[in-house]
Amino acid sequence: MKRMKTVALVLCGLAIVPLAAAGVSEKVALEAGLEIGDFHYRESHLMREDGVQFGVYGSLALLAARPWDFQLFMSLVGGDVEYDGGYSGGSSLKGDTGNSIFNFRGLAGYVMEAKMLRIEPYGGLGLRYLVNDLDDLPGGYRRQQTYLYLPLGVDISLPLGNDGKWTIGLKSEFDWMFYGYHKTDKGLDRDFTGQDGWGIRFTPYVRCDLNEKIALKMEGFGEYWKINESDVDDGFLEPENASNYYGVRLGICF
Repeated sequence: MKRMKTVALVLCGLAIVPLAAAGVSEKVALEAGLEIGDFHYRESHLMREDGVQFGVYGSLALLAARPWDFQLFMSLVGGDVEYDGGYSGGSSLKGDTGNSIFNFRGLAGYVMEAKMLRIEPYGGLGLRYLVNDLDDLPGGYRRQQTYLYLPLGVDISLPLGNDGKWTIGLKSEFDWMFYGYHKTDKGLDRDFTGQDGWGIRFTPYVRCDLNEKIALKMEGFGEYWKINESDVDDGFLEPENASNYYGVRLGICF
């Protein structure tokens, strides 16, 4: 319940800020909306978690520096996931646990146009923070995962029709995770470092410009993470794991 209240407050904030800023400055582009996705997590063939995540997202892009494109992106989603310790012969423990994922990304790209085609290679720095309330289960504990990674991708888009009202596009990206920190508490106090790994993501989208100031946008997304095991802490370690998350975002652009 507390998590959903937090999501509701963030949603209100993301709705108010673009509306207030859209009429103040034409040097920035803002986008805000809702996100829903299906989350799946596998840990070294010992356990699995599956569930729907729901929340909000928002982004801010600087227009004054074109053809350079500087953007900040944030998303916050949460919801219950089903824990299954019986995956591949592990513990038979099962139950629902709270889960939330926070993402923050700072990106820099360069816009190139060839006739109608728009191509933008980009890179930057990303933060992914996940909290999983395994203490909702008997004998469980809370897990907190922090990833720092370098995204490297390309955004290709194409307007449809002569008026350019509709635009379709695809973002493809590789993420190199150079730092991972895993903390457990509320039942098992451990700090695990030394994790690294990689991820990939694909984001097809369609945009409809209602007028010169407001547009609607819908995008699908799919991402996959493969994380290596951590260093050992007092005989314990965080095993290798893999996760995928895919869904849809619906937003308003200003």
